[in-house]
Amino acid sequence: MTDTDAKLLRTFITDENEAFADRRQGKFWPANHHRIGPSATKASGLLDPNEQIDFYFHFMRVAGGAPSVGEKDMPLLVEAYRRMLPFLDLGGVIAMSRRHQLLFVFGFDDAGVLPSGETISAKALKARLRLIAQVGNYTTMPAQRDKKAKFVPFADEAVRILETFRHLGYRHDRRYGEDLYDVTNLRFWGMAFICLLNKATRADLVADMVEGKYDLMRRVEQLAILHRYVEAVLPDAEADEEHFRSLAQQLNDIELARRNATESVALAQRLELPFSDDEDWEIHIAVPLRGAEGHPLIAKNVVRLHIRPNPDWQWELNARIAERGEFSESEKKNYRNDLGFPLLGRGNLHAFPTWLRQLREQNGLDFDTGAADIRVGRKRAAAKRITQWLVN
Repeated sequence: MTDTDAKLLRTFITDENEAFADRRQGKFWPANHHRIGPSATKASGLLDPNEQIDFYFHFMRVAGGAPSVGEKDMPLLVEAYRRMLPFLDLGGVIAMSRRHQLLFVFGFDDAGVLPSGETISAKALKARLRLIAQVGNYTTMPAQRDKKAKFVPFADEAVRILETFRHLGYRHDRRYGEDLYDVTNLRFWGMAFICLLNKATRADLVADMVEGKYDLMRRVEQLAILHRYVEAVLPDAEADEEHFRSLAQQLNDIELARRNATESVALAQRLELPFSDDEDWEIHIAVPLRGAEGHPLIAKNVVRLHIRPNPDWQWELNARIAERGEFSESEKKNYRNDLGFPLLGRGNLHAFPTWLRQLREQNGLDFDTGAADIRVGRKRAAAKRITQWLVN
């Protein structure tokens, strides 16, 4: 611990104090976070108590979580957290830790204390920070589910996680409304995964979310995500977990109903494609411009359509004409249209062959359906029916 280290932390504090007063992000942290971070656990030997509180306050904001500190520094860290509470829900560009993570770690917020109590020891703090680090180790939800064994050791904290969620009404972020709510927050779902891995809490978590006890933000999307996590733990359920199994079936029925309401499933049924009700199928179609050289998969002038029975991602239509530009559309919106193509539009997936004819008649582009490359896994019968649909 040197004067250089102390100067580094004090420069950080001064910069963030000035920036926070203007509700903006400081400039020192982005260029020096790799130097400041390792010093966070040594602050007690570098700063006086008031400076430490300032440091912890800003560090938790910009780093996204609490540092691990020794027993004698716990009161200062907790004081920094108390100081942060009125600002946790600030939106905009200013960095701020997430409320659900800090509530779990410290055990209280401005609305009260969790039933399991406040974190008062450095040992408990360290254990809870390990859990937060674990749920933050992944960049996708499938990656979390694939590493289920890595989450199992944290299942003893499931009760506290459930308390945290209920305390917040299952709303981990209060900064934004429905339109900007982070429904895919990986730390929230990682914590939910841990809760599902504990026999004592999994039915309670699912019941809370499915049975309408809480006003979930973007409820339909959250239940779809929950379904996938429940499917990952369902094989672990024991014979006496009838309630959990019943709730899992409710989730499955909800998701199946959403799936069956998609235009992608409607098209598959219309064409009598040989897919089972819960099969995770995909259709890839590549239609080259007539006379184009090379295989349709690598053609420079081509229309591609990708179809799935996913309520949140049903189809994507792309076209490319060399030296002229690209076109891209999904059931949700049009993303790009350099080519001036008419839109297929939501609800019109079945009219894709008509759309191709429209391109020929209105845009002078003749895409050769007879030369289309169609891939449906190993389902040759499905590929034949799709070919008939395209050329008729």
